[in-house]
Amino acid sequence: MKSRSLAFYRLLHEIEYEIGSECYNGNIQNFGPGGTWEGEGRDFRYPIRFTNSDGVREKYRGELPYTKSTSGEMANCILGEERFNSAHYAFGANELYILRGIKHALEKLETRFGIDFEELLEREKSSGVE
Repeated sequence: MKSRSLAFYRLLHEIEYEIGSECYNGNIQNFGPGGTWEGEGRDFRYPIRFTNSDGVREKYRGELPYTKSTSGEMANCILGEERFNSAHYAFGANELYILRGIKHALEKLETRFGIDFEELLEREKSSGVE
């Protein structure tokens, strides 16, 4: 297995944030400030769940790199390999391990098209574009 940099894990989180931000529920009753009715449905950020350092599962809904968990704790979401494997979306009894799925997809692109994301991320860092 190829060793991955923190920049690679940050890329996974950035991609996950974009995916998780594309949720919509047409059944949510949407009221604005002052109780003004704004119609049916609402876009929302799907919560990703991680196992925290105490072994407790928590939801995170915020923006990278810092977010507030359901316990109110501010946390750095760049997990690296330590907590990476626990990151998932919960769908009832089912769990989608989203970061692992994104990692496998990027690695498939690396193999299939000869892309090296570590090299690209290092080039991005050197150019000051980050």
